[in-house]
Amino acid sequence: MFSNRKTTTGKWLAYLGLWIFAAGLAFSEIFGIDDMPHLLKSASIPMIVIGLLMIITSNFFNKKSSDIS
Repeated sequence: MFSNRKTTTGKWLAYLGLWIFAAGLAFSEIFGIDDMPHLLKSASIPMIVIGLLMIITSNFFNKKSSDIS
């Protein structure tokens, strides 16, 4: 996922998307953490979706085959 064939922008999108996805998953009700603020519970699904979209979008930022060493 974070190989040499991605551009710098693609790597940034993948890393940030992974962290945003992980934060959204941690704040979701899947793990059943009690006393979670309602704002974090309601923001978890959009964070998961945004993280996945960033990871998918990072796949379109590839280097040209002649630039890969």
